[in-house]
Amino acid sequence: MEKFIILMWLCSTVNSPPCFQITTPEKVFDDHYSCVSFGYSHSIKLIKKLKIEDVNRLGLYTRFACRKENIIKKETNA
Repeated sequence: MEKFIILMWLCSTVNSPPCFQITTPEKVFDDHYSCVSFGYSHSIKLIKKLKIEDVNRLGLYTRFACRKENIIKKETNA
C-alpha cells in the first residue's frame, strides 16, 4: 500500500548546521496532497509559536518533503 511520509526540518540562515529534523504530530498520509497541505499548515503553526525576535535574529524557516513509501499492512489472525 502506498502512503506518503513527511520529513520536516527547522532551519536557520545564520547557524551551522543550518537545519535539524523535527517531529510532526502526523507522519503518514494517504496521498501527496494531504501531506503537502499538512506541511504548509504545520509550518505556519510552528513559526507562529516562536518568538518574532528569534525568527528574525536567527532567520528561522521550515523545510519539508513528502516521500512516497510502500507500507506493508500487517495481517491479524482472529
